Amino acid sequence: MTTAAPNTAGAWGTLETPLSNEILDTLSTMGFNTMTPVQAGAIPLFMKNKDVVVEAVTGSGKTLAFVIPIIEKLLRREDPLKRNQIGAVVITPTRELAQQIHAVFDLFTRDHPRKDQLTVGLFIGGTTTLPKDIERFHKTEPRILVGTPGRLEELLKSGKLVNTKELEVLVMDEADRLLDMGFSQQLSSIIAQLPKQRRTGLFSATMTDAISELVRAGLRNPVRIVVKVQDLAHSNQQQRTPSTLHINYIVCDADQKLLQLVRLVENELNNEEETAARKFIIYVATCACVDYFYKLLSKLLKERLQVFSLHGQMDTKRRTATYTSFTQLPVSAPAILLCTDVASRGLDIPDVDYVVQVDPPQDPKAFAHRAGRAARAGRQGRATVFLCRGREEVYVDFLKLRKVPMVRGQYRLADNTTVDNQHTEIDEETGEEKIVSERVESDNESVDAFVKSLRDIVKVDRDMYDRGMKAFVSWVRSYSKHEASYIFRIKDQDLGRAAMGYGLLKLPKMPELRDAKEVTFTPEENMDWDKYKYMDKNREAKRQREIKARPQQKPQTVKPKKTSEAWSKKTDAKVRKVERRTKKDRKKEFLKKRKQEEVQDDDNNNNADNDEDDWEELAKEERMAKKVKRGRMNQEKFDEMFAGDMDQDE
Repeated sequence: MTTAAPNTAGAWGTLETPLSNEILDTLSTMGFNTMTPVQAGAIPLFMKNKDVVVEAVTGSGKTLAFVIPIIEKLLRREDPLKRNQIGAVVITPTRELAQQIHAVFDLFTRDHPRKDQLTVGLFIGGTTTLPKDIERFHKTEPRILVGTPGRLEELLKSGKLVNTKELEVLVMDEADRLLDMGFSQQLSSIIAQLPKQRRTGLFSATMTDAISELVRAGLRNPVRIVVKVQDLAHSNQQQRTPSTLHINYIVCDADQKLLQLVRLVENELNNEEETAARKFIIYVATCACVDYFYKLLSKLLKERLQVFSLHGQMDTKRRTATYTSFTQLPVSAPAILLCTDVASRGLDIPDVDYVVQVDPPQDPKAFAHRAGRAARAGRQGRATVFLCRGREEVYVDFLKLRKVPMVRGQYRLADNTTVDNQHTEIDEETGEEKIVSERVESDNESVDAFVKSLRDIVKVDRDMYDRGMKAFVSWVRSYSKHEASYIFRIKDQDLGRAAMGYGLLKLPKMPELRDAKEVTFTPEENMDWDKYKYMDKNREAKRQREIKARPQQKPQTVKPKKTSEAWSKKTDAKVRKVERRTKKDRKKEFLKKRKQEEVQDDDNNNNADNDEDDWEELAKEERMAKKVKRGRMNQEKFDEMFAGDMDQDE
């Protein structure tokens, strides 16, 4: 059964099943006087003991749509939960999202008169060990478990620690991401340990075939709730992003991306209007890119704003500290969060004004999730994605098919003016008009100066060179594995320009560069690589030890040029080489058989004698070949000795 959420959502007091006074007071304190469509659609069904599958755009208020029903259902129980019994489980794909949901629960439960029946436990792994989490479970006796699949599965399997017989609700938030990240086995294990008589809710911004399989396996006659957003520009169309989110794309070359990013951020910081952005989230392709660009942007934008970095390979404590620091900044404090897709789903980071995607995501479904970090809960927000000229521009039409509308943005120049870097021309084959993007040649000097400034930063510390190389190689690998490979084709990329945009001093050795059609790259001249030092004294000392341990290179002797030979002699030489290789293979095969044969019958004596003859002949040939190699015998004499034998073998 599928139902659309109400187009207009009323006040909380209009719900068919009234909410408790404590819940209403908390909602009023939070400033939520009316429901969002997803809340108006999901909460009544949950309260009527229905399973729900909720598909709604990011930032539509899905978290409250399951937090409130869970609390209300536990408060309405006839028999209070006893020791070790739990009433609800909420599963999320990332630690940060679990922490955020735990914080929302805490707002409703910390001052509640019956908070002993609403205790919330956060179990995410990575921050504590399983024994410590077990000890904490015994101490706090939580009634609601919030966590990631791995740690929740371990907790539920820990003997008779957790009693799930009275469980009321199971919620899987960002359900499609749970499956995309490979948690299907853990989810199946968790579901197998829960009672079948429960309410289940799946919440996500996008629904996939994998979720449909999960629905059939774990839900009983669920109601699907779909919250659609109407495209205001085209009243008969729908979109998968909030109507308050304005997305554009800027077309440029690969060496201009970082420059355009810096100009965009600086333009917003210099803008004194109230609509100017102060909080930015910037997405790049890989963890190595985050680490490298974090260092570069910290230098390029120093004293203008704070720069934070976040990615999946970070230590858990550092990730938590970064997330907390960024979210707790004052509204007016300018800051950038540089990250990968680890921060693309579910996180409700407050006051994000602008999202910039330097690299489009590998998974096209992640695009709307990334952009949706802005314009949450009805706020206005903006998002920009950088696309390289040419094939990548097809991505715009691709996203329109996925109901993600975008408009073209203009290229920003050094003097903060903008220029439209496209023109219309007639296609010679079809005779139709087509839009063609072009490189802004007038900005070449500024691009060269910017690349020089990047290289100046890199040349200060050899660690920056290492980071840059690692980041560029990881980006190439990621690009070559893009899911939309018919749009993002590595062979269409000018990898030289991309390397210039990274501020690389020279190109790495990699097959993608060797096979590239076009490489526009100017290496840094006059670099003394032996004197190029690490700022870290320990790393530099290690490098110096490695230099001293290198073997002394012998002076290269000039090899005499080979005299030209007749084609027939070269052909004969190749034939002889093949024949010698065949004899060696016969020798290896003989030795192998000899090891396997422990006892031979008397009838095989003649064959054995023949094999011994072959062995002696092969051994003789090998000895003679060594003499030829050492110069004690010439090649012609060697060929005369064994040519006849080869003819006989044939």
